[in-house]
Amino acid sequence: MKNGFWSTWGSLIFILLLLHWNPTLAQNNSIDSLKNILQTGQQDTARVAALNALSLEYIQLDELEQTKVYADQAITLANELGFKKGKAYALKNKGLAEFYQQKYKEVLENWTQSLQTFEGIQDTLGIANLASNLGVIYFTQGSHAKALDYYLKSLSYSEKLGDPVRISSALLNIGGLYSQMLDYDQALNYFKQVEHYLPILNELQIKYSYLMGIGEVYSNRDDHINALKYYTQALAINEDSPDYAHILTMIGKEERQMGNTQKAIDYFNLAYDRATESDLALDQVQTLLALGNTYRKTDVKKALKAYQDAETLAIELDTNEELRDIYEGMALSYQATGDYKNAYAYQNKYLTIKDEIFNIETDDKIRGLQFDFDLEKKEDEIGMLEREAQIADLQAKRQKYVIYGTVLGLLLVFVLAVGSYKRYRYVKKTNKIIEEEKNRSENLLLNILPDETALELKQFGKVKAKKFESVTVMFTDFKSFTSYSQNLSPELLVKTVDYYFSKFDTIMEKYGLEKIKTIGDAYMCAGGLPFPTEDHPYKMVQAAFEVAQVMEETKLKPPKDIVPFDVRIGINTGGIVAGVVGTKKFAYDIWGDTVNVAARMESLSEPGRVNVSQSTYLLIKDRYTCEHRGQIHVKNKGMMDMYFVNEKKDEPSIKVKKENIINI
Repeated sequence: MKNGFWSTWGSLIFILLLLHWNPTLAQNNSIDSLKNILQTGQQDTARVAALNALSLEYIQLDELEQTKVYADQAITLANELGFKKGKAYALKNKGLAEFYQQKYKEVLENWTQSLQTFEGIQDTLGIANLASNLGVIYFTQGSHAKALDYYLKSLSYSEKLGDPVRISSALLNIGGLYSQMLDYDQALNYFKQVEHYLPILNELQIKYSYLMGIGEVYSNRDDHINALKYYTQALAINEDSPDYAHILTMIGKEERQMGNTQKAIDYFNLAYDRATESDLALDQVQTLLALGNTYRKTDVKKALKAYQDAETLAIELDTNEELRDIYEGMALSYQATGDYKNAYAYQNKYLTIKDEIFNIETDDKIRGLQFDFDLEKKEDEIGMLEREAQIADLQAKRQKYVIYGTVLGLLLVFVLAVGSYKRYRYVKKTNKIIEEEKNRSENLLLNILPDETALELKQFGKVKAKKFESVTVMFTDFKSFTSYSQNLSPELLVKTVDYYFSKFDTIMEKYGLEKIKTIGDAYMCAGGLPFPTEDHPYKMVQAAFEVAQVMEETKLKPPKDIVPFDVRIGINTGGIVAGVVGTKKFAYDIWGDTVNVAARMESLSEPGRVNVSQSTYLLIKDRYTCEHRGQIHVKNKGMMDMYFVNEKKDEPSIKVKKENIINI
């Protein structure tokens, strides 16, 4: 499908719905006044509403963790009061924060609970809102059937409300979904239903989404006149918006499709100037790419200049899809100029980045089949030319037919022998490449999954979930990471996290522990799986000491460009369920109350200390000196005993001393 409004932006209109809420307190209350309400100490529904309003205020400030803190407080109090409406909005706000954090599994859990709560109290507005939001999540994850179910549900409840904004938004989302599914008749059907509501609406975003969505449908149907008509209308109402450059680019593409090359170039230049003025780097890349594709047919030199400028920006933005198209255009441009060296180099770059975007094995197979087809076709052409030459030569020298026939026969045998030999070498080389790719795929799989799990996946194509009665789970988290990361460059941030996690990986491998995953600055690992063992609690505690030691040594003598952090460590032991999730990007994961408690042990730990639950303490107490912290309240669990592990009884030098902690 062609890149366009809906394929690029998705269901933009849902952002409006996320913020159209109607609890007791309006969103425009200041944070200070809301906190003053909380200071009254009254545990009532007004406090729940204030907590919900605060969580939304912090979303506007992009302080997402603080949003979730207030949302969790609202959920707890709403449960105590039986205030279901307040709980539903709190779950919605928490899901919104996780949406911006791209934690889509958590988003689905919270928004599904929110929808169920709204349904329980028959809140039509809440149902319409959450059904739309869930449809967006499934849309972005590629589950079109589920997205359509939720969009239709949102439309039904929006019609009950008689709310033209929500009805139009639902119609736009359904139209955009059908457009993605290439059902353009249905897409137009739903888009055109929006026309009825446009005269009574004052929502610029809805009108813009309607114009761009219907314009894209006409573009994909090669009806460029109508596409141009709607894009031009969208341009007229977005002169001062950040989307202006994007719309100019879309108009330029339609002019190019209609053969108006100079008009297309003029629009692309306008789009580039506007994107540059507004510092919209991605729009600059897409416009330069469009210019390059246009110039490639008329002025290869200008095309290469546009591609090169686009390449520089795209590399900075790490936009793989644009880079793929840029490299393809540059390869074709260099080929057109006869610069086969550069054409070959950029063709390789194009193929490399294409492999990163698509399934390497499938892509290689398709390319290999195409190459075989082209090779066989070329050999047939060569054979045909040789036979024609032989016939012409025989006709000119009939008197020497026997002699030349023999010579040519030998020559043909020689050519076939050479061809067979070359074919043999090609097949051998191809098999070697296939074997190397197979080994690379297996190594990648072993990096993602435990050996036993990877073997089961290769043999049966799926992995059965397994229950382990005794597993030790550890979580680590960097103190104040979020606040520090806001002031660090992306390169320095990634380099620092990679430095620490690489050290942690080495420690896990040393003790035979299984790294499960990393989430932001959190590191999760487990011992006692995939093969049950009896010493996993000791190994995990020992690994925790070494993790703390790495952090302490880094603070005392930080390497260049590495930011020192304090680390919190939490450990719990118990039963879990392990398995593989996903069908394209496999992920080995574990679930269960043991995992949740381990996470709580980490969040309630202190920097530089190893905090363990009572279940882990009972297993390690004979080997390690532990400090009882007393009973501490744990969310959703109540009061739990916790212990700091101080040292190994026979190796006091490994002790992690609290007094050595340096706050940064």
